[in-house]
Amino acid sequence: MNIHDISKLQSFPSKKELDVRVRSFLYQHKSGLSPASLEILTFIWRHSVKYPGVSFAKIETIEKATKRSRRTIVRAINTLEQAGLLTRVPMIRPNGKRGVNILVINPAEENPLPEKKDIASEKTAESAGKPEHTKTPKPVKKGSFAAKPVIDPDYLPTYIPKAFIQLSQSFLNVKDILGAWKRVHYAYQQTQLSYPVDHYITIITQTFKQAVFAKQNASIKKTFLGYFYGGILAAFQQTVRKEVMDDPSNLYYDWLHT
Repeated sequence: MNIHDISKLQSFPSKKELDVRVRSFLYQHKSGLSPASLEILTFIWRHSVKYPGVSFAKIETIEKATKRSRRTIVRAINTLEQAGLLTRVPMIRPNGKRGVNILVINPAEENPLPEKKDIASEKTAESAGKPEHTKTPKPVKKGSFAAKPVIDPDYLPTYIPKAFIQLSQSFLNVKDILGAWKRVHYAYQQTQLSYPVDHYITIITQTFKQAVFAKQNASIKKTFLGYFYGGILAAFQQTVRKEVMDDPSNLYYDWLHT
């Protein structure tokens, strides 16, 4: 992956948006993070400004700066990745071998920082309102999706194609729709497709349907979004090979020595 490819991983238009994202994350999750994780996150955050959101910091570099053990650093990165803040993007060396991971801070799926007046109004409403009786939720069958409310596409970012929103809103909530499209975007960035991502909407929707089928048949061992990401990455890689083969200029391409 060269500098041009790395620049495409930039996840924020400026440092200002990056700072808002991390502060918003801390507003929600700080109480659940260990002091070591907070220190490691701060280091990654401060070293993600050249391409806002992209950190080149190696584990060894973080280890020297924070005096934390390698195991602690890996555990902290895993925690932040599971929380949806970080994504590890592997680098490939010129010889084809895998290099170090680049850490990408993911954009916010929503802004969790409320205004102070909103917090006050919420507390007033809670104290004035009568206690509500909670209903016991009905159990969801294994392998099926819980019922999702109908979502107005206008509430979601405009960069997500409406065709994808209309397909996924019957199975996913707003957060997971955003998460699913982020995985499409990451898979697209890791391949060398010839056209903008919207051009491949048919492939994307077909892969999503296959993931839904696997979910409903209890064939997914871990998470739905992880399964979908693996499927869309494989579909994009196959499409790249087809585009190369269909390009007449590649008729005499030297595959052996590249």
